[in-house]
Amino acid sequence: MGKIRFKTLRESVAEEIRIKILNQELTPGMRIIEQELSEELGVSRGPIREALRQLEQEGMIEYTRNVGCSVREITMQDVYETYLLRSNYEILAVRLFHADFTDEEIDKMEEVLELMRNLTIDTFSRVVSYGCMLHGVIIEKAGLPRLTKAWTDLEYGEILSCNAGDRNKQAIIEKQYPIHRELVDVFKTRDEEKICGAILDHYMMSVKRLQD
Repeated sequence: MGKIRFKTLRESVAEEIRIKILNQELTPGMRIIEQELSEELGVSRGPIREALRQLEQEGMIEYTRNVGCSVREITMQDVYETYLLRSNYEILAVRLFHADFTDEEIDKMEEVLELMRNLTIDTFSRVVSYGCMLHGVIIEKAGLPRLTKAWTDLEYGEILSCNAGDRNKQAIIEKQYPIHRELVDVFKTRDEEKICGAILDHYMMSVKRLQD
């Protein structure tokens, strides 16, 4: 069993803001008012500022002098770069362990697939976390902390991409299970070349869907 890790107040506030961005309560270009967040979340402005600094470092929001913080506008180039990097980090991981997934790791991905199958509009905020849980199995198996951090730091691109292109929540939800089902089926082959190709195709097709 893994160790239980408790979130700091800053991390909890940052997570709440991420969810607001994913749910489109905070949309690209919208100014973020510290006082409003402080009152809504019931915390002082100190943790709000810390969370906003963290999200600025992650690339989710941007700070403009004399204006304040706002949700960063996402471009297709941002999405392309994020997905290109993420796919290649995962391909590197697969090559390091030669696609030798254990049955337990496949079972873990199957469990996440079931969560994806049961997504609804009410649970839309979990779209990104479920995707990261499934793809995270690949990265974690490589066992390289710096690779894990580099991959995790790009999570903001997953969140912002949900606000780019097709913004229909139901359409996004309906795509999650089939596109990941196809990917996990390839993982089951333990064929390194097929898996690496499938990972790249998975991410590049996601970019194409957003462009259409």
